[in-house]
Amino acid sequence: MGIGDVDLVAGLWKEMVAHHQEVIDGRWPGRTPEAAWQMRRAQYVDWLDAGDGALFVVPGAKEPEAPLGYAFLRIGGAPPTFDFGERFGDLESLSVTAAARGEGIGTLLIEHCRARLRAEGVTHWVVTAIAANVDAVRLYEREGFEIASHNMLGRVAGERPDAAL
Repeated sequence: MGIGDVDLVAGLWKEMVAHHQEVIDGRWPGRTPEAAWQMRRAQYVDWLDAGDGALFVVPGAKEPEAPLGYAFLRIGGAPPTFDFGERFGDLESLSVTAAARGEGIGTLLIEHCRARLRAEGVTHWVVTAIAANVDAVRLYEREGFEIASHNMLGRVAGERPDAAL
């Protein structure tokens, strides 16, 4: 899919943002789904325009304009610490509508991304999942992803939990 198809996934992105806010239960401030979509949409367009991205969409059976799921894959330079070759994959987004979860759509999208990475000669890739999104974490673990690092989030203002020690 190309730049002209990006808006097909707006609803799925917004549904994913709302789901993320639900699973984090107010722990961190969130953007509205619309504001988040406008930011992500611009990134998708930039990555597709630069040739660094690929959009995969599973259309709805009755309504192709209402996809059941999508994945956005970005291929860029590999991180410097480990020898993963010159190029590295990043599964930027994967969203399946709530009504279609558990039907294998996420697995199908991951396989399409893997096929693209193989065709590009990429040997490793990464995905970021919110720790509280346990269903997503399980999916990625079943698909062979493992924890390689921990991204930790903290507030700049305020005291450290151990500041009194």
